Amino acid sequence: MVIEILIACSVTAQKIEQSTNVAASGFSEERLQKIDVQMNDWVKKGWVNGTVGLIIRNGKIVYYKSAGYNDVDAKQAMKKEGIFRIASQTKAITRVAVMMLFEEGKFLLDDPISAYILPSFANEKVLDKFNKAGTTYTTVPAKRQATIRDLLTHISGIGYAQIGTKEANAIYATKNITAGIDVSGDKLSDAMNRLGTLLLLHQPGEKFTYGLSVDVLGDLVEI
Repeated sequence: MVIEILIACSVTAQKIEQSTNVAASGFSEERLQKIDVQMNDWVKKGWVNGTVGLIIRNGKIVYYKSAGYNDVDAKQAMKKEGIFRIASQTKAITRVAVMMLFEEGKFLLDDPISAYILPSFANEKVLDKFNKAGTTYTTVPAKRQATIRDLLTHISGIGYAQIGTKEANAIYATKNITAGIDVSGDKLSDAMNRLGTLLLLHQPGEKFTYGLSVDVLGDLVEI
């Protein structure tokens, strides 16, 4: 596993340069060195194979170091320029893409998902009772359809496959819905259409549930 730490403050469209005076950039050299200690400690403890830390402020790089290995077995050191899989940080990127399309008037935030991803999200049902022993369940009709706004705020009722609750894992497995990592031979649109045929874990807008809502937004962006 590799972790990248990125802290960027007040960076606009400007040339990024190495800071020649950390103190003048508003940072303590002594406190920045504590990042070195922590990253190396994570590697020693086996929490991660390698890390990269980058801090930029006002166009100046005040901290940029690596620790650990890109390949532990080969003792290949982690390079600062290493390419990382950013996993759930793609959610932020996807949300920006969604809001750009919203600003272009492509849709309204309170439009139902089914207006764009049909027909699977048109007749949503909600989990009522779940039998963990037999992985069977009962459902109730959704009081309303989940909307784009619900997806953006994780209140759609869509949970996570594989890494979610026992209920979500069991239900999503019936349609081969995954957490989206190391997937091959399955198009996003196909997976999201299958997801739309499955029940929601709670009524739309009822509560926050971290899950595949942004994957559905990714399909919306493609559409």
